[in-house]
Amino acid sequence: MTLLDVPFVDVRGDTLRWTLAPVPCAPLASRTVLLEGGMSVTLSVLGASHQVVVRRDDRPLLHETVACGIAEAAPLATEHATGGYRLASHVREVGPDELAAEASRLVEGLSGRTDAVVAHFPGDPHAVTALALDGVGGTSAGEITWRTWHTYPQTGEIVATTTSYRPEEVARV
Repeated sequence: MTLLDVPFVDVRGDTLRWTLAPVPCAPLASRTVLLEGGMSVTLSVLGASHQVVVRRDDRPLLHETVACGIAEAAPLATEHATGGYRLASHVREVGPDELAAEASRLVEGLSGRTDAVVAHFPGDPHAVTALALDGVGGTSAGEITWRTWHTYPQTGEIVATTTSYRPEEVARV
């Protein structure tokens, strides 16, 4: 877990935008997970939300950025799909106690995992952004899945995403 010393920029789930275009971002916290076949996944927490970059032999194959303030990006919708890529998102409105419990469960459940990154933002102990690799399907041609969570105590929202990506299918599109 990383305790950040900068405030978060995104403050509501409906301000989030989504893009697969490369967006230069300075991560506040990140973790790179090495996979078979020269593949790697970098999970990054941004001040404005998150970015995931999948690489093969250090060559970027996919950039997923979900953040506020991205020009030319689509609103984060319930689902985005193209070729071998699919992102599903869900926004849940909860009360303060449920949000605090969910944020605590996230931190505890992902603590110590080498395939996850969790960051706390200052100002509220339940302002958390977390990313975790969810699964890898065998070889470099297999499906890679990851999940993200963004808690917004000020609005009582939890935004969760689940992404699946098949590098070989996208390469053929």
